[in-house]
Amino acid sequence: MIGRSFFLLSLLQAVVSGQWSADNPRDVTAQNGLCARIPCRYRYLSNLNNEPRTGIWFNSETKNPQSVAFHSGDPSLESTKFQHRTRLSGILRDNDCSLVIDNVTQQDAGPYYFRVEFGGVNSYNYRPVTRLQVIDFTDKPTIFPAEMVAGQPVTVTCIFNTTCDGTAPTLTWVTPADEPTSASHSVTQRGDTLTYTSVLSLTPALKHHGQNLTCRVRYPTVSSEQILTMTVQYAPQNLSITSPDNVNNFWVSIKEGNSAAILCSVQSFPASNLTWRHLSVTLNTTRSSNELWMEFPQLTQQDAGVYQCVAENEHGTAEKDVTLIVKLSVWDRTGKYVVAVIVLAVVLGVSVITTAIFWAVCCRNKRESSVTQRKEQKAEDGPVESPYQELNVGDRDLYSELQLRSI
Repeated sequence: MIGRSFFLLSLLQAVVSGQWSADNPRDVTAQNGLCARIPCRYRYLSNLNNEPRTGIWFNSETKNPQSVAFHSGDPSLESTKFQHRTRLSGILRDNDCSLVIDNVTQQDAGPYYFRVEFGGVNSYNYRPVTRLQVIDFTDKPTIFPAEMVAGQPVTVTCIFNTTCDGTAPTLTWVTPADEPTSASHSVTQRGDTLTYTSVLSLTPALKHHGQNLTCRVRYPTVSSEQILTMTVQYAPQNLSITSPDNVNNFWVSIKEGNSAAILCSVQSFPASNLTWRHLSVTLNTTRSSNELWMEFPQLTQQDAGVYQCVAENEHGTAEKDVTLIVKLSVWDRTGKYVVAVIVLAVVLGVSVITTAIFWAVCCRNKRESSVTQRKEQKAEDGPVESPYQELNVGDRDLYSELQLRSI
């Protein structure tokens, strides 16, 4: 009989304990500074449905008055460190015993269990406990980028999602100091998720390209931020033409026969389509690039002239002309004159020598002809005795001169 009674008592306890049960996780993780939520659904004896009840959460393994984290009947019984920070997210009469702890810190980590009391007579401690782990705050807001064009107003949206419906975060913007801005804020909820939204209105300028927009979310003890680097689109500008050999805004001068390279560069976003033109003919082109070289393997006089570089993207066009001057080399400038002078000198020298030879031959012929004529005349006249007839012409002249001086 005793064994039979013990069996019936054990069976009754099993049935009763089956009615007193709860669904709660064994582990919960929360981020420092946010909230911790311990989901909980509890069951009890059906005959207590209409009875008043008190829900109590303990931050311990056992019932310890010093570790009360939440008390639905008398909040003054809560531990000092939990006061004004804990609440139930549901309604006890609806069997919802979920606990929320706002502004969680590392000191809040540890075991938690729920206890329900019906008038102090029927009560139950729901086990096993749930262990709370507190980690560093890592959640960040999200910025949704928008297409930015210099001089055109634009809106940029930042959102932050959380399941904490206690302390509300604040969303703020950090923008370039010289840019006047305005922002609107809103909160929406879907299920347990709250979405905080901030919409920033601004008019970007070219100088803002590459600068940062920052959306910051802040709680009482922690904060985080997301940074967006602004990519401001703008038409081509500051187009320049340069050459390693000669840098000038309007012309490039390079020696004939040398190789040459001329660079066209521009600032734009998105990158421009660049084109080199000469005499209305396209010489070279490239797409989605802010630089384009034009190269000459060996310059000739035919390469001289005006060249035009054109940059174009979806926001505008820029163009610039440059004059290519092909210089004659040092030999070309002076050597030709030197050759001309030498040739002229040679021609003149040959002419002078030829003339001198001509006159020398001519005079010699005349002298020989004169001597011959005198000899022939003497032969016709016969021999004439003369004291110096045996002398040559030069000696006779000298002898005659001496005779005249003696007279």
